[in-house]
Amino acid sequence: MVREDLKISKINWKEIFIYFIIAVSVSAPFRLNFIHLNELLPLPHGLSIMYQVFKGIGPFLGFIFVFYVLKSKIKNEFSFFGINVIYSILSVLIVLVGLTVIGVNNGIGINKMYYGFIYGMMLMLYSLGEEYGWRGYLQQALKPLPLFYRILVIAILWYFWHLNFLIPGISMKVHIIHFLALVLGSWGLLKISETSYSILFTAAVHLSFNIFSDVDCSFNGKILILFSSALVWVILIKKISKNNTGDINSMSIK
Repeated sequence: MVREDLKISKINWKEIFIYFIIAVSVSAPFRLNFIHLNELLPLPHGLSIMYQVFKGIGPFLGFIFVFYVLKSKIKNEFSFFGINVIYSILSVLIVLVGLTVIGVNNGIGINKMYYGFIYGMMLMLYSLGEEYGWRGYLQQALKPLPLFYRILVIAILWYFWHLNFLIPGISMKVHIIHFLALVLGSWGLLKISETSYSILFTAAVHLSFNIFSDVDCSFNGKILILFSSALVWVILIKKISKNNTGDINSMSIK
């Protein structure tokens, strides 16, 4: 049996620190609203909402720097589409269709269904930016850790990356709920990513959290979108698990 301290020594904490600094420092100006791109360069037809994508760009750039500049030795088992291209596309499509059909309220007079579609696209790109970092790099960099500690470390770093503790007016209760949601998300998204080996599929599930917290539509509409999406995801994951007989080692996004 390999001793736990020897397994932990295999983790490149310096590399993780560099990744995290990039993830936080790049996203921070957008997360803390220091930069208002929608005011500097407003876009027509409600497209200014797409600037929200920059809030999630830090983890993606951290991923790029670690793998392509530092030449990380972490074995990257994930790819954009993972084991099954069609299933990964369907995992996202069900969410985009749901947001388009239900529609998203806005104060700029844009058609709700059209706005639901572009809002869904924004959330998808935002989630992809995060997932390349948290699952595409950090989750794999911490692989020598026992599962519980692996999930806990990811959740802690993920919590601090959000920088919500710097925003006044947020109660301790909200912070605790947010952290527990990140622990649950870290576990669930780890399971999804290590079954589908798909950044896209994992990002599709990730954005379900954003639908509850960020999307302005009826509660029943949110439940309908999430229930329909979850049903499709469960079916796809079961099919992937059943048919997973290929060699995943050839699917690297490096």
